[in-house]
Amino acid sequence: MSKKNVRYIIFLLVIIFILFLCSVFFIVLVKDHNDKKIAPVDPEDVSLVADSNTIIMKNIISVSDDFGRNIYEDNAGAFGYLEFDIKNNTNVDRDFQIYITKLESPVKEINPNYITFYLTNYANVAFDEFTGNKLPSYDDFHYLEDKADSKRIHEGSLAPNEEKHFILRTWIAENYVVDNTEESFSFEIHARAV
Repeated sequence: MSKKNVRYIIFLLVIIFILFLCSVFFIVLVKDHNDKKIAPVDPEDVSLVADSNTIIMKNIISVSDDFGRNIYEDNAGAFGYLEFDIKNNTNVDRDFQIYITKLESPVKEINPNYITFYLTNYANVAFDEFTGNKLPSYDDFHYLEDKADSKRIHEGSLAPNEEKHFILRTWIAENYVVDNTEESFSFEIHARAV
């Protein structure tokens, strides 16, 4: 065999080896990319865990925001107070929404514009939507596109199998005139993966 043929064979073997390495690299890269694809979202990937998910308020008393921010389970009385957890039931990161669904009132309904909301974590630190001088009322929240009777009050994300604790406080704004008319406002709170 001539030197020219030996060089040619070595050159071909090097090219074949390089192509082989590139193919292996490409296969590993594609497989890794496919493994990292986000799993399809099922709304039930996230669950709300609570003793109850319903708040019923009656027009017994209206209070200031300062008072409302300090409602605790022991002094909840006529106010709304609900502790709950949001849990990621999957092994991947999940975004979630907390939303409320207004219930029909058996009596005259309290004007929703006067129902004040305050959502905190377990350490009593308010989320961004619930800070500032004016806390949101029911009317300040936006309806969900796919649930015409429900309004989103908070969004967030959870790591795989993570669980976060929340406290929701609601009260009748102090500028609402409470009289002897029987009135109420009630809603359910829900969570879902998005």
